[in-house]
Amino acid sequence: MTRICGATDSPELKRKSESSWKDLLEPIERLFLNDAATAAAIERGRVFERAASFVTFSADTKYIKRWELFAGIRVVAPDLPDKPGVVEANLHSLTRDFGACLAIPLLYGQDFLDRYSQLLDDFWKFDNDIFPLLMMGIPSWAPFKAMKKGLAARLRLVNELKAVYRRIDQHQRGEPVDFGADMSDVSNVALERNKVYNRENWSFQQRGEGDLAVLWGQNANTQPMLFWFLAFVYSTAGLLPKLREEIAPYVKLSQTSPLEILSMDLVSLCRDCPLIKACIFETYRMANEPASVRYVERPITIRDGAYNHELKPGTFVTAAHSLIQRDPSVYTNPDKFMPNRFLKPDPESGKLSARYGALKPWGSGPPACKGRTFAEKEIVGLGAAVISLWDIDPASGTWDLPAMVPGMGAKKPVEDVRVVITRRILL
Repeated sequence: MTRICGATDSPELKRKSESSWKDLLEPIERLFLNDAATAAAIERGRVFERAASFVTFSADTKYIKRWELFAGIRVVAPDLPDKPGVVEANLHSLTRDFGACLAIPLLYGQDFLDRYSQLLDDFWKFDNDIFPLLMMGIPSWAPFKAMKKGLAARLRLVNELKAVYRRIDQHQRGEPVDFGADMSDVSNVALERNKVYNRENWSFQQRGEGDLAVLWGQNANTQPMLFWFLAFVYSTAGLLPKLREEIAPYVKLSQTSPLEILSMDLVSLCRDCPLIKACIFETYRMANEPASVRYVERPITIRDGAYNHELKPGTFVTAAHSLIQRDPSVYTNPDKFMPNRFLKPDPESGKLSARYGALKPWGSGPPACKGRTFAEKEIVGLGAAVISLWDIDPASGTWDLPAMVPGMGAKKPVEDVRVVITRRILL
């Protein structure tokens, strides 16, 4: 919290953290680890409406959606009743912000996203520019241009989170809310966390710093994973028709033009569509670098053949699960996207299901990622909506996915992927 989120280290902050962290974590677990709660939250996110406007066929910033602002939109052909539109866009920026625009209001309400016009730009500056540097222990005073810009973005993020918690507090106390902001759709996660913050006398500055970690955890890995999922699905020959066939019973489409989603059964998509889940697992394997970190409380000796490793109290141990994800002894053709590797038949029924097997994309044990259920359902829901409504092709004419930048969690592409997007037409 001090190194990454900018909080000032003090005995008072340590006391507050130790007396409240379990209670602050509890509402997050209730939402993000509960199947029914996560499905209901994502459905409240207006997936149908958002997916129908994945691109708006407009280049005017007055009319395009928030997630299109940084996607380099170029209208090749306008969308007309007798002639489908064509748009060029940067797929990574588009899908990353598309997912964030669904997820963030589910925590802090739509007003928070609408009021903070720089939110997405600041968040990705923080995540891309300084999060890795700070995690490696590089001091914040390091004379890097990226550090300076990233710290400024972090300060704005904390200030806006501080402000939203002040509005939440006003709302809970029955006081006039700053700007007359609509607080009706703020999540129970934020409401319950504010009660704990009040109980332990956290300042609004500290609340903003504390919740920056929550905002980061909700978006930093899930939204890039949505991009990689769509990139792999559309670029893998023969996969898209199979996925569309699998999800069709649970994503009801109109017979009108343009195509619309009439209903979506997210629970069934997650339960009864093994191929889409296998595609997500394979995306995790290809584009995610998870690790588990443990604190050493007492001396431990680990015997490794002829070697003994002495772990001293007060140190940390990191298990890099990603090391086996490209290991050919574990995964055949590890550099190839092969979702079928995660499909296993049931011994009795023979029905296929997607299983993680040796894959540990969320870490391991009790400290495993608290947002894993929400993240998986978000990718299933948004991914199914996009592939149901849109055709996506490479602008160059040939799919050539970029190399990945290694890091902590979701890998970033070294460059964006320029694509052509058109409405899907049912034949």
